[in-house]
Amino acid sequence: MKKLISLIAALCLCSAAFAATMEEDVASYTQAFAEGKSINPATLEALAWKGISDPRVFDLIEQRLTARAEEGLTDRHVKNEVALYIRALGYSGQSKYIPTLERYRDEVTYNGYVRDALEDLPRYQRWNPVISNRANFDPRYSDEVNRIRNMLQSDDFDLKKIGAKRVYYQSKDDVLLEALAEQIRATYMSNDERNGDSIAWMVKALGSARQEKYRPLIEEVAANAPDNVIVRHARKAMKR
Repeated sequence: MKKLISLIAALCLCSAAFAATMEEDVASYTQAFAEGKSINPATLEALAWKGISDPRVFDLIEQRLTARAEEGLTDRHVKNEVALYIRALGYSGQSKYIPTLERYRDEVTYNGYVRDALEDLPRYQRWNPVISNRANFDPRYSDEVNRIRNMLQSDDFDLKKIGAKRVYYQSKDDVLLEALAEQIRATYMSNDERNGDSIAWMVKALGSARQEKYRPLIEEVAANAPDNVIVRHARKAMKR
């Protein structure tokens, strides 16, 4: 009985920790954006894989965007800052920011960023709940690792690619490498060319870990994959 009570208590604490973590993420961003200080570009770019849609965060980004853009400054750093705010609004998945984004569509400096943000909005409307789905989180791993696992195990190949890029550039955790290997085995023989680039990124990410145990899989992909892009990345991975 004592063991059962302890187990239930532990599960409750884990659930509480997960619930608090998302709120802590939101609180961290709202504090940073509300302070009026310069924002590190990496902080804004990280919203692409945080799974956050909370207007408390993105309303502050919208306010910063509007304020900085209306200053009319031509300084390159200011323009870059405004561009990052525009891109960040796309990660919100919130259609409420479309009018703000449309306001800058005709400006040569920002029209490309606006286009990308508007294309991202419906994607992140689907993706953010998947990325941040704590029902699939494993308490043995960090929030960052759990988010990437959610991306890799999703049904959306574009989201899988974002997850693979996170592994390639940052996270080499064993559980993520195993998730990549599982996804590659299940998908690399696909003849759907639309998914080729995403699968290639998964192969590239797995190869970047340089672990000998995954070499047979990468060799298998290089020898048998029907997509030339996938084969090319598998061969490059074998040379690492």
